[in-house]
Amino acid sequence: MITEEFRSVVESFNDKLAGIPGEITGIKLSEDKWSLKEIIGHLIDSASNNHQRFVRLQFGDLVNFPPYEAESWVRVQKYNEMDWKELIALWYNYNRILLNVIGCMDDKAADNVWKAGERESTLGFLVKDYYRHLKWHIDQFGNRLSEINGSKQDGLEG
Repeated sequence: MITEEFRSVVESFNDKLAGIPGEITGIKLSEDKWSLKEIIGHLIDSASNNHQRFVRLQFGDLVNFPPYEAESWVRVQKYNEMDWKELIALWYNYNRILLNVIGCMDDKAADNVWKAGERESTLGFLVKDYYRHLKWHIDQFGNRLSEINGSKQDGLEG
């Protein structure tokens, strides 16, 4: 179920994160845009929630496991107050754990279903969707980094 592409995504993004100066990572360009720290915090939350799904679904179908409410989780955890290096280390190590969990999955479990209300998703779909979601946020992160760098050059740093 695991592919080398997933591993490559995690490794290359981690390398990129390590080169970003911590002093810019908490900049919020507006109230409705996450900072770089908040994007990584959200990705930690995503890893955490999906870890539970990936493991629990190997035992059978999962009914009414709570969904993840991104905005509330990011707001309550106050990622902007956390140390940048600690955040990226946690994100990286959590994803390394997920790579291991996925690599050890029994292929038969891929059809087990998470039922949340009217929505049903197989474990196989959730694994693929996790990495689709990760790649989407990596693009968002790159765009936000460009916006921050542009605002710093324009003297709009906040």
